[in-house]
Amino acid sequence: MAFRRFFFLLLFSQSIICFGQIVEWGNSQKIKQKNLYSQIVGEAPSGIYVLRCKNQDFSRDVIVEKYKINLSLEVSTPAPITINGNIERALLVNNELYFFISAKNTITNNIDILAQKVEPSLKAAGLPFVIASVPSNQIIDKRKIQIKTSADKKKVVMLFISKGETGGESKLNLYAYDESVQQIFGKQFILNDRPDDVFITNFELDNLGNAFVLLDFPAKNPKIQVDNRDFYLYSYYPQEDKMLAYQLANEQMFVEELSLCINNFKQTVSVAGFYSSENGSLVNGYFMERFNISKKVTEEKYAAALDPALLAQITGGKIDKRSPELKNYYIRKLVSRSDGGIIIIAEKFTRSEQRYSYYMNNMPQEGVRIAYNYDDVAIISVNKDGSIQFGDLLRKRQTSVGDGGYVSGITCIPTQDQIFILYNSELDKDGNIMARNVNFLGKAEERIAVKSSSFSVSLIPSDGKQTGPNTFIGSTIKDKQYTLIRLIF
Repeated sequence: MAFRRFFFLLLFSQSIICFGQIVEWGNSQKIKQKNLYSQIVGEAPSGIYVLRCKNQDFSRDVIVEKYKINLSLEVSTPAPITINGNIERALLVNNELYFFISAKNTITNNIDILAQKVEPSLKAAGLPFVIASVPSNQIIDKRKIQIKTSADKKKVVMLFISKGETGGESKLNLYAYDESVQQIFGKQFILNDRPDDVFITNFELDNLGNAFVLLDFPAKNPKIQVDNRDFYLYSYYPQEDKMLAYQLANEQMFVEELSLCINNFKQTVSVAGFYSSENGSLVNGYFMERFNISKKVTEEKYAAALDPALLAQITGGKIDKRSPELKNYYIRKLVSRSDGGIIIIAEKFTRSEQRYSYYMNNMPQEGVRIAYNYDDVAIISVNKDGSIQFGDLLRKRQTSVGDGGYVSGITCIPTQDQIFILYNSELDKDGNIMARNVNFLGKAEERIAVKSSSFSVSLIPSDGKQTGPNTFIGSTIKDKQYTLIRLIF
């Protein structure tokens, strides 16, 4: 008898179901302070590209490395940047490596944003070329230029907030480029709020070149609203040169967290998040809104309090003997379902300061330690009408001090009919790399993905990259050495 299954949509054209798991290792490298942090750019037929840097911003003194398909190191060299500027992002665009750099143009007094194509040999391919230019007096130093690719890696979207002509306004700068990094569009939209009052939560470009941005501003009617912010989905359609703004949530909701995802197959964009009925009250509600890209209309708008039993289940409230809620839960990933529903994966995170006293040269001193706590993960499957299909809980406790949570947190890998969540167990010991997988019906199991037996190993969750329908490449610290890992599910 024929029946319909819900598949988790991937951002790839074809999927091959892989039963079982394969683990592949690269060559270990000694960790050096000058390139402690790493960032996996992605995998192309020519190899795997990785950035190394002593800082987490990867803006200067960056090392770029190319690995063979078998994960062995082929080339390691300083990034081939010939101009004095900051690296904003490195991306694989249509399987070719590009660096995006911002630099001061001393002739025009503008800040130019340039693209530098890089050969597989990691040498510069020609000269860097300007893809955008903004007067330097409009640039806000503390606001980063954000750049990413579409799901098919054939288009690039860039956006940033700049100063407006007056102190009471700002500009949303939005650009898109094709697979050769040639401009498709470049637009500036006036926002009637100061730059410091405008926040970007997330943004995406679909495979057709339409851009979507989550923005929030100070509330226009704060006296009648519970929340003091207005949340919008800005949608730009370049074929019609039309920008539409959809207001999210409602006046009775205090939005605590939200994110978006695109379904390139059904041509929809979904926004989901958590809310409380008022500031400081229990965070026990969720909302989901879905927009049809081709029709430019809202398909679904749903908000409700979570069932108390389900809320307790996905937060461990009954076990912890506390009032269950989603306070301090941050959405790490939204995954589209083929029926128009979504999967929300949210992790509980808190940051705390620990003050301590000590003596230096017989003089009392006071220091501060920052503790990073990455705890439980809630998994919520939402049907296309906004109702809940199932909820699941991944219980973990990860605490570290003074390291920014380097090996804490999770990595999510959606495959054709399952979602895998990777994390490190027992950070203070030689723990294992764990994998929790949840299928389309909500059946979950947890197992050891990589066991620390003859060696110690920790995954660096923020570095990982899904490079195929069921393939993940990540960075690990294996026996105190940097080592690439490939997992095939």
